[in-house]
Amino acid sequence: MLGSLRRLARSEQGAIAPLTAMTLFGLIAVGGIAFDYARLASMDTELQQAADQAALAAATQLDRLAGAQARAATAIQDPTAANRLAKNLTRFSNDDDTDGTSVEIADITFCSDFDDSVADTATACTDTTDDSDSAFVVVTTKTRTADYALTPIVAAFSGDIEAVAVAGVESSICNVAPLMVCVADDDFPTVDDIGKGIVMKTAGGNSWAPGNYGYLDFGSGNQGVIDALVGFGLNGCQADDDSVTEPGNKNATDAINTRMDIYAGTGATNNPNICDKTTTTPAHTGTGSGCPAENTHKDMAIVLEFRIRQATEPTDAQVPACGTAAGGNANDPSGAVSYGTSFEQYAAQKNFGRDLCHYTDTCPGTGGAKNFGNGTWDRDAYIAYNHPGQTATTIAAAIGGGATAAKLTRWQVYQWELAHKNDTPSALANTPEPIISKTPTGGGATPTWTAKRLCPKNRPYFGSANYPTQKDRRTLPVVAANCDALAGKGTAGEFGGFVILRVFDVFLTEPSLQRTAAATGITGATVGTDDKEIYGEVIGPAEPVGSAGGFQYYARNRPYLIR
Repeated sequence: MLGSLRRLARSEQGAIAPLTAMTLFGLIAVGGIAFDYARLASMDTELQQAADQAALAAATQLDRLAGAQARAATAIQDPTAANRLAKNLTRFSNDDDTDGTSVEIADITFCSDFDDSVADTATACTDTTDDSDSAFVVVTTKTRTADYALTPIVAAFSGDIEAVAVAGVESSICNVAPLMVCVADDDFPTVDDIGKGIVMKTAGGNSWAPGNYGYLDFGSGNQGVIDALVGFGLNGCQADDDSVTEPGNKNATDAINTRMDIYAGTGATNNPNICDKTTTTPAHTGTGSGCPAENTHKDMAIVLEFRIRQATEPTDAQVPACGTAAGGNANDPSGAVSYGTSFEQYAAQKNFGRDLCHYTDTCPGTGGAKNFGNGTWDRDAYIAYNHPGQTATTIAAAIGGGATAAKLTRWQVYQWELAHKNDTPSALANTPEPIISKTPTGGGATPTWTAKRLCPKNRPYFGSANYPTQKDRRTLPVVAANCDALAGKGTAGEFGGFVILRVFDVFLTEPSLQRTAAATGITGATVGTDDKEIYGEVIGPAEPVGSAGGFQYYARNRPYLIR
């Protein structure tokens, strides 16, 4: 017995058991911490992802218009989950919260500016004053708890986590003429606006009234603006951070007039070769970029020179017609045509013109609101002069689709003209081509006579073979903007002080030209026109060629995370 006790005392079998018992508490604590904190880390990831998605969803509503903040809140907090833009779940929270597995947003803060270089989110945020300057959103999730399974052994029972995310929205302008026009109503253009004339004026000083236009400088300065107006507009997209608006003219009207086959000013705007014209006859080849519209009906005419060598002054019948091809040589220049860039108003030509109230200063409203007309134009006189035998009633009937004589728009008549361009007699028949001077040059018995003729062609001299594949060149896609926060030159970023509402199409009814009230040809006119004004008729929301793509073809909004 005594020997057995001695052997037991000397035995080393099972010696680890006491050590294991002593360290078991620590092992369980370490394992519990690893298990529970891995769960906590997963819940943190869930909540952060939920905050990120909620911030992005809320930012999509920050369009600077009335109700933007309320819409942003509804997008992520609406009690009816089906109406939310973002809904997230947690699988690692087990706190028996009344929200169950749903991750709810506890707090939303809107910022007019956010300085990401500042570590503290609250300090980095500049509070907004109202919807109009809400550019960023900060969202904070509701705190959720993970009750620990094993960690309580070391006297820790739960972990609380919330997540914060910050997002903003970036806008891009795409494939649009680099012009923005201030509008009085954020819903512009409505159905009631279609067909109304609009006088787009340059902003004076720091005044941006409805109807004022400014430039969207996409980074290439004045030359880039002119090139875009002469051509098809911005090719691709530019973020709003790169766009700057400012008042001024910068020969925008010269560039726009090229769309009606008028070349004046300097540079590309006075060069008919911008249409890639390869001959001096009305037959042209080229890409069509910078070409005029297919129908350039207007109250202006190009002055063409014809040189005729003969002893006596040529009769009117001996002076070639405007469409005569160039010909002759140094010794016999008969029929030679000089395609110049000299243009004159041709008052006898009845053009589409403006709303009658713009000629008599009786348009509705006051101030800038008067820049928007009422849609009543001299349609009967236009049709009677240019299309004998037709009336507003017959044209409306031919158009169909609900068109009426009383509300027939200039755009509808223009489209009807294009559809009937090959009729006999042509719906685009030319008006008379008067000779304005005959001057002999050189001595001798056979002088060279230079005869100048006004050529008011409705179809352009400098045309394109690509009309069916391009947006009509008398249609100008323009940005409609809320200019309430814009004064003077806009600054880059955050829309430069203006709010992009949408892009709308304007039908250019006339060239920009200095006309006296009498020269407008409108009975009772008291107001003339200015060569720095752009006049057009509202067609409606802009549509690209083929009417595909809609608003997103022109403007794109993209929310982005900041932190």
